[in-house]
Amino acid sequence: MRPAPLSYPEITTERLRLVCPAAPDFDATVAYLMPGARRFINQNPDEDSVWWSIATIIGHWHLRGYGHFAVIEKATGIHVGLVGPWFPKGWPEPELSWQLLEGSGGKGYASEAARGVLDWLFRDKSWASCISLVQEHDARSSALVERLGARAEGVFHHKMTGDMRIWRHLPKTKAGRKLLEGLA
Repeated sequence: MRPAPLSYPEITTERLRLVCPAAPDFDATVAYLMPGARRFINQNPDEDSVWWSIATIIGHWHLRGYGHFAVIEKATGIHVGLVGPWFPKGWPEPELSWQLLEGSGGKGYASEAARGVLDWLFRDKSWASCISLVQEHDARSSALVERLGARAEGVFHHKMTGDMRIWRHLPKTKAGRKLLEGLA
């Protein structure tokens, strides 16, 4: 049985365009792999590792039918990072995650893009919830998930990443609020 053809959604927010990096009209090589491309925060300096990471992000779309979106400033066309759902082998359930490029932090891009992705997941994909996994020492990401309305609900341990706090995202509906209140 062949999987259904992959659709390449695009999400638009006030300042950003979120596009699928697996789409045929997106050039991930130019955006992330060419000499001089802006680096991901905490990126391994090894160019081969970066190539594998980008290939994994694109492959995730083909394996799961969803994944990280390339985040682009509307006004400039500059790539500012990747934000989207992520569900690799060994994860407890689908996660909303983000990776910004150097120089893109502190501008509200992660929260704006994450809100757009959450709206897409809950409205268009009919997800009931998703999580974000945040390492305890990552104060910026913890603050971001709180601004997004997520609630802490436990700890997940992974052999490669160690302990991470589980944050639950639910739709901004009456039923979602009721579920969040039950988690507190």
